[in-house]
Amino acid sequence: MSCNTNPLGVSLNQCIAKSLPLLPGNSYNFNVGADRYHKPQHWGLSRGVPVLKDRDCPRNKPGIGGKTQPPWAPCHTMPETSIYPKGSGPKVPSWLAFDKQVLAFEGYFQEPIPESPLENYRVHQCRIMFFLEDDTVKVTEPPTYNAGLPQGTIIRRHRIPLPPPCEDHYYNVEHFNVGCEINLYGKVFFICSCDAFTRNFLNRLGIPVPENLGLPADQATEKMLDAKTSQFARKPYLSVDTRGPFLLHDRHVLRFWAFWDDRCNMYGDLRQFVIHYFLSDGTIEVREIIRPNSGYDSFPVFIRRGRVPREAKDLVPLPGVETPLTILNVFGSIHASACGKARYLVDNLGIGGRDICYYRDSDLAIGAVVNVFGRAFTLTDCDEFTKQYYREKYNIQDFTPLVLNEPKPQQPCPEVPPYTGWGTEEDSLVSWNSLELKPVVKDYRKAAAKEKDILRFDAKFYCPLQKVNAARRFTINYYMSDDTIQIFEKEHPNVGLPKGNFLVRCEVKKPGWQPEVGLDPEYYAPGDFYVGAILDINSFKFQLLSADEFTLSYMEANRQLFPHSDIARCLTKFPHSDIARCLTKVREAFGPLQSESVLQCFAQNDTCLQGVMDLRNFRSLLLEVSKCAMSEHEITTLSRAYACHAPLPGTDWQTLQAICQTELRKNNFDKTLLARIEYTFRYHDPCRSGLIDRDTLGATLKGAKMPLFKDLMNYLVANFPTAAGDTCCRVNYCDLLKYLNWEDNPAPVAKPAAVQCVMKWIEPKPPLKILCVNYRAFLEDVCPNFKCALPSVCCCGTGQPCAQHPCQPPGSEEGFCPNPDDGESELPQCQPQVPIEVHVQPCCIEPISAQGHKCSPDAHTCNDLSGAGDCSQNQGQTQFECQVQAPCCS
Repeated sequence: MSCNTNPLGVSLNQCIAKSLPLLPGNSYNFNVGADRYHKPQHWGLSRGVPVLKDRDCPRNKPGIGGKTQPPWAPCHTMPETSIYPKGSGPKVPSWLAFDKQVLAFEGYFQEPIPESPLENYRVHQCRIMFFLEDDTVKVTEPPTYNAGLPQGTIIRRHRIPLPPPCEDHYYNVEHFNVGCEINLYGKVFFICSCDAFTRNFLNRLGIPVPENLGLPADQATEKMLDAKTSQFARKPYLSVDTRGPFLLHDRHVLRFWAFWDDRCNMYGDLRQFVIHYFLSDGTIEVREIIRPNSGYDSFPVFIRRGRVPREAKDLVPLPGVETPLTILNVFGSIHASACGKARYLVDNLGIGGRDICYYRDSDLAIGAVVNVFGRAFTLTDCDEFTKQYYREKYNIQDFTPLVLNEPKPQQPCPEVPPYTGWGTEEDSLVSWNSLELKPVVKDYRKAAAKEKDILRFDAKFYCPLQKVNAARRFTINYYMSDDTIQIFEKEHPNVGLPKGNFLVRCEVKKPGWQPEVGLDPEYYAPGDFYVGAILDINSFKFQLLSADEFTLSYMEANRQLFPHSDIARCLTKFPHSDIARCLTKVREAFGPLQSESVLQCFAQNDTCLQGVMDLRNFRSLLLEVSKCAMSEHEITTLSRAYACHAPLPGTDWQTLQAICQTELRKNNFDKTLLARIEYTFRYHDPCRSGLIDRDTLGATLKGAKMPLFKDLMNYLVANFPTAAGDTCCRVNYCDLLKYLNWEDNPAPVAKPAAVQCVMKWIEPKPPLKILCVNYRAFLEDVCPNFKCALPSVCCCGTGQPCAQHPCQPPGSEEGFCPNPDDGESELPQCQPQVPIEVHVQPCCIEPISAQGHKCSPDAHTCNDLSGAGDCSQNQGQTQFECQVQAPCCS
């Protein structure tokens, strides 16, 4: 050992430096001159395995920097062998086997109090926890009220060494047991008890655990509790424990909607409320539902939260009648209380008290009447939580709410001021509704949707006073986009008045508007326009005579706006509940009828007896049967619904051939080029069937650049006749090429014309005039029970029933027809009938030397029923312009 070191391994300089007081100038740095700073190595290798060297006496190893460790340095040696035998089983590390397992002990330690004359020591109760996973110990003291001392964790969790002379060992599970004393850093703790897990764990280790001992009482703590409890009165007050319902039903509220009908009293009203029942304490709160402009102050609570008695008697009792407590005079007189010689006691039994029944949750239900301090509230409905509560507790399933039939108050309409004369009526109304001047908001959606919907009517003056006005004719246009009206006067010879605008486009008010009274103006609506209507427009009365095809179709499509175009409404003019009522109408119009047929009034105007009659006769019969209750527009609607339209004349293939060959001849498209097209057709026809589909036909003609109009070529490809017997709608291209060959199969040369006119010539439309009406279908719709349509021709000479009479019974005599009116009657045999035909003679194209187009010379004419007819070739032009008579029924 060096002379500079003492037996404890500390240098003399260090001993002298440490003995000096810690003052400025006496601090020394003991690391001056040191050349080693690393920690000593206690590990080594033995046969390639790392092992701990000097495990028996590690204290001989030098410390940090090679310094010799003092004798009091901890000796990290292997623990001695336990006196308890080891258990069987797999060897698992302690930190894994005893993870989150703690031995808990209750104990105490005594703190001496020498400065207090009242106590010698104070007992501190503490909790000792031993962690099995790493043999650490933690000691805590539970906090006490107003202790005045730092409490909580006394010793933090760590491994605690044993007291000297065994300071090189640590506390383990063997040192803790009930009834033991342990010395932790100089404080002696006495263990009094442990929990069940600790007792079972120690018993499994073979350590017997005594019974738990009681903790000693602390005098200072008891005196503090006595001082605190002495502040409360020791009289036996009556107390009701309400903590149970509070803990179970806190924040649970039953919500009901109710009303209070106070209209029987003066200035009373029907008022609505929300009632809240609090399940925690049985209190009720009432809130009123304040409606806008009700006239009541919007208080948040109508009746504040409190218990509501069932019987509202003596709401404000006299003083002393109802008291929360009953006082008993134990001894002494009443007047001796001033001298202090009387004693009183609270009656816990409440014998003299008054029992008050309050509303409970079982008293509330939909339809129940709750008396809330004299006001009868009727419950009408509840929320979902309330319904679920009553389902679970009272098994109630019916929660049908009560409907409150409250009359809606009539809101007074503000009086609109009269028209000021500035701008339009709409401008004045907008300026009255708002202080800020704004333009009138228009319905742009309606304007965009109905921009092209214009209703056109022919009109004349109604009952003119001057004869010159009787011949004037007008066209009235009604614009559906903005409900405006425009009147255009037609040119008429020998009148002396120019044609042009009679009324510019504007909104027209109905007559009878009085602005000085303050009435709103009423404008003409779509329902006011129908054929036969009389319109008073700016003091001029017009009668609508007719309408164009678009107007009639539009009105029939929008029958909800135009009731006169509703076919169902028109048929209601004729009751059709049974045939007797229909016959009654007919008899009222034509008088008593014979029993032969009810249709003689219609059939007498039907010369061919085919159920078709003239339009004029049909109109006159409708007016007679309906007693003039039908308007002209309704008659027009029925005529259009039951009209006999002429069949379409079909394609004029001669005209089409003439036009196509004329175009090919003009462009020198000869048969050589047609032969090339035929070669292409044969290429697409490998079977040599002579047929080709229309798609290939159109593509081939377009690829060959055939000089035809596009619309004309598409029409030719789409409508050329299909080959006979072909089910695939294919075309015989040999016939087509022969049809177009102007050299070998020439057609008359056509006059050059525009393609629009060409398409009209090829496929003309039938005339728009309705000439004949199927009155038989009309009567079948009016009278659904009607069967015998033409009784005068029931059976033919062959003895078989005719097609018009499906009710002819088999085996009946010839000429016999049952009549619903007169029973059975004999009728003469009918002759073979000639069916009626509605035919339109098509136009044809004559050679170019002819002057214009003309109808066929063999076309016959008849008297037009409605004035000037329309030419079937040139639709829209009258016969005066076209100079060709229109065809009619033959």
